[in-house]
Amino acid sequence: MAIAKGRDLQAENLLRNPPQSLHIVIPAICYIEALSTWEKEKYYTKKFAQELDKQINNSKRDLTSPNAKNFLSYLEQVKILNVSLLNDIQGRLSNAIEIILEKAELIQLEQLIIQDIAQATIIQPETLPIQNDIIDNLILRSIIEHANSHNQSVKVFLSGNTNDFGKQEVKTALHNAGIKYFTQTQNFLGWLQSQTK
Repeated sequence: MAIAKGRDLQAENLLRNPPQSLHIVIPAICYIEALSTWEKEKYYTKKFAQELDKQINNSKRDLTSPNAKNFLSYLEQVKILNVSLLNDIQGRLSNAIEIILEKAELIQLEQLIIQDIAQATIIQPETLPIQNDIIDNLILRSIIEHANSHNQSVKVFLSGNTNDFGKQEVKTALHNAGIKYFTQTQNFLGWLQSQTK
């Protein structure tokens, strides 16, 4: 979603043209999370449009305020931009998914991981490294299990989701699995370049 929302300017270029030394892998469940986030984005945009419609109707009824006409004009522009922004996100998300499906290896969600996370969620949710987010726990566990089964290579995790993956216990779990964590593609590329010198 960082690419779709325009938060990481270099991520799409990295995906399109990865260095030969780079092998990209992504948990399959990340696609589900991205699509779920997309659904929320559409919902919030629709709710905002409904609020704009209310304000537009109120402004149209105000026949005496000198500001109502100007306010109405701005609201109508915002309504158009709201839809345009959603279309931008949709296009970038679609492109990002297409590129990732072409360039990245999928980490399939294993039954044991599902069982462990489900058990922890039901019985001891406080033991999960990421509270109140089953999907991110599944992603984290999938990444760690994949890293443990490929211990010969240098492993990096790149995610702009610092609210969940930036927590100390998560960073510690990644570090213990031999995974370097980056929040921005630019920082990762700087590190990668320093490794080749």
